[in-house]
Amino acid sequence: MTRSAENSTDIKWGLLTALARAVFLALVACAFLGSSMPDPAVRAPRFKVSDLGPLQKLASDLAPGLNSKGDVVVWRQSESLSFATVLWIGGRPKTLETPSGYRNSFAYSVNDNGNAAGWANTTLNPVDSFSIVHAVMLSDHGDTDLGTLGGRWSRAYGINNHDVMVGVSELANKQQRAFQYTKGKMSELAPLAGGKTSIAFAINDAGVVVGGAELPQPDSGKMVIHAVRWRDGVPEDLGALSAKGGSLAYAVNSHNEVVGKADVGEEETAFLYRSGHMTSLGPRGGRAFGINDQGQIVGVQRMGEEHPHVTGFLWEAGKLYDLDRCLPAQSPYSIKGAFRINNAGQIAAIGLLGSELHALLLTPEK
Repeated sequence: MTRSAENSTDIKWGLLTALARAVFLALVACAFLGSSMPDPAVRAPRFKVSDLGPLQKLASDLAPGLNSKGDVVVWRQSESLSFATVLWIGGRPKTLETPSGYRNSFAYSVNDNGNAAGWANTTLNPVDSFSIVHAVMLSDHGDTDLGTLGGRWSRAYGINNHDVMVGVSELANKQQRAFQYTKGKMSELAPLAGGKTSIAFAINDAGVVVGGAELPQPDSGKMVIHAVRWRDGVPEDLGALSAKGGSLAYAVNSHNEVVGKADVGEEETAFLYRSGHMTSLGPRGGRAFGINDQGQIVGVQRMGEEHPHVTGFLWEAGKLYDLDRCLPAQSPYSIKGAFRINNAGQIAAIGLLGSELHALLLTPEK
């Protein structure tokens, strides 16, 4: 990611670095809204932990990707100081080669074919403002440079099992626009009426895309970001939880249910959009990043008053679970974010082992 692109995005959106901020920044105290905490008599879900190795802290929107088979994509720095994507299959790592002409590559998601969507840049520094950044598809049988919509940079975030990819690209006029890449062609996804910028984070196998787009507020004309769901390229405003607040969608399942974050006053909360309604999942400071077809949801939440900290959460059947409490007794890991969940209930997460950040795969205990 270029620094200029990241700064521009932060000014307009405050979203492309949301994942990094949710994980790495010290956070203020919070209280729960809406969802109930589990009854102590109800046994919390239990997970075994597979350690996928240490991760470097980067000022970018990076999170482990996960497919339905339990394969995970992460990023790893080599002895040459360049970064490459590592695909974990069956507990074994395989490095996906960085495309020719680029120095670093990163993947954000992976499909069941083992194809990963992400981006690559041309200088050794992954946030160099002079670097060219292009969306790419990475795999163990080659790579594809997706190009841009006319600007200098693009990033791919989502890929479905038909190898259709979505993300964001700079236009020739320096605006940013959500895109869909199908059969060798990158096409714009229309923004909401009255807006110009948009971003796409995920796509399901039916081709339904989610992300966010700006639109003017009726009373002031000021721009606000709303979660969006595109069907056949047509954007649908999913609204927000407060009259003047914003929202942003990160994931969609096969039932077209959507999760993300929404403003509530000065705070943010994780949301679920289902059957035409957006509802809060509970945690202030929370963001929901993944949902499976069973309606299980994972994300990041702020916890604690005297000692505020960040942890990953699992939401299911109206109950919110702190993932640290779902690990084996005496586990050395502290979960700092949960980003994907597949239909087997496996979760791609990050956590601390001592003071070192690690990529983790959480698998439900039978």
